[in-house]
Amino acid sequence: MASGFITLPNGIKWSSRWTHYDYILETIMNQLNDTGDEGHMKKWFKFILPNEEEGDIECCWGFHKKEFDYELIVRIIDTRKMNPKFYDLFWSTIETLNQTLNPNDEGIGFLINDLYTDFKQNQLAENEEMKILEPEDDDIFSFGGFRIGR
Repeated sequence: MASGFITLPNGIKWSSRWTHYDYILETIMNQLNDTGDEGHMKKWFKFILPNEEEGDIECCWGFHKKEFDYELIVRIIDTRKMNPKFYDLFWSTIETLNQTLNPNDEGIGFLINDLYTDFKQNQLAENEEMKILEPEDDDIFSFGGFRIGR
């Protein structure tokens, strides 16, 4: 059953089992360096991925983060609501991985290729424009004053 969701540019949701979702995010995170915008996004990925060795409790569609009094972290990323520079970084990292990993591999190569292919096939129509959010500072997401990623 699908329990990890990434919203594509036109609003279609790509989904997978939670283990695959985490595997993709971990692979993206490991592709990023530790400085600048990449370092900022890498730190955010580390936060939104469970670490059972540190006491996080898994529940498939999300997990409870021990570090934050077992607050629930759900497996949903709506890339349309990302700060434009992090949106570009997210998808360009997936594109780079897609070019380097074997799509015929039954593991991460297949998953990255599936997500990247869906991303390319689910762009906005020619006459549509993505609503650009006014980023606050360098937050990854910004929802009307509620900031995520710092």
